[in-house]
Amino acid sequence: MALRFNTPPGWPPAPEGWLPPAGWQPDPTWPPPPVGWQLYVDDAVAPGPANLPAMRAPADAVVAQSPAELVEPQPVTPVPVSTVPMSTVPVSPPPQGPAPLEPGVLWAAVGQPLTGIGGGRYKLTETMLYFERGFLSTNAQQVPIGDVIDVDLRQSITQKARGLGSVVVKVQRSNGVELVVLEDIPQPREAVAVINDTAHAARLAQQQRSNTRHYSGLPGTPVPPAAPAPPAAPAPAAAPAPVDPIAQLRQLGELRDAGILTEEEFAAKKAEILSRL
Repeated sequence: MALRFNTPPGWPPAPEGWLPPAGWQPDPTWPPPPVGWQLYVDDAVAPGPANLPAMRAPADAVVAQSPAELVEPQPVTPVPVSTVPMSTVPVSPPPQGPAPLEPGVLWAAVGQPLTGIGGGRYKLTETMLYFERGFLSTNAQQVPIGDVIDVDLRQSITQKARGLGSVVVKVQRSNGVELVVLEDIPQPREAVAVINDTAHAARLAQQQRSNTRHYSGLPGTPVPPAAPAPPAAPAPAAAPAPVDPIAQLRQLGELRDAGILTEEEFAAKKAEILSRL
């Protein structure tokens, strides 16, 4: 018996003569085998004419049998698959935890596209959001985190099944709002939360700096609080200057002519001044 691993459609081809070792599991990103698919095929057994009608001999005919056909079949001993070296198995590496962050980095991630290549690399600090894209050529950019005005999550059905998502970052530029998409991010909800919180803290810090008063010609130096002035001695009350009623009437007439006072207001005020004469 010569067992052969029958690779299902959509799986990478297995090396010639390779059989899965004990405990081997296929990559979760590979499609499932079709229903009824045989993973192991015995090449020593020739396929029978499944689509041809059975050939029947006459009742009085003598059918010759070979010695091999008269021997009772023996049980088949399976081939030990554990003897196959593991180095020849196209198995994906086991999942690992997130790599430790660099000093000063609050969050970092690498995109995981379906193709497995060209995933973006993203990094967040207290002041900047860095992102790099490209496989053959790298496009690296950075965004001041204080310019981030909103962060949203976009997740397709395929991404949700893989535990991924795309983070849409809205950046305020001088010529409008720019959208930066961090694609196929693992744990996308945590990424949205940490970018939102960091951007909010950076905007508050910018607002506090803009509200701080500075010395003229010495930017960045806060003004110390002024010492309280000693209470001034009360000045003697001055006698009120005499009011000229004729000048008041003249002013009322000018205000009326300018349209500031109505005739009713002019007449009331005029009567008040005349009553004091």
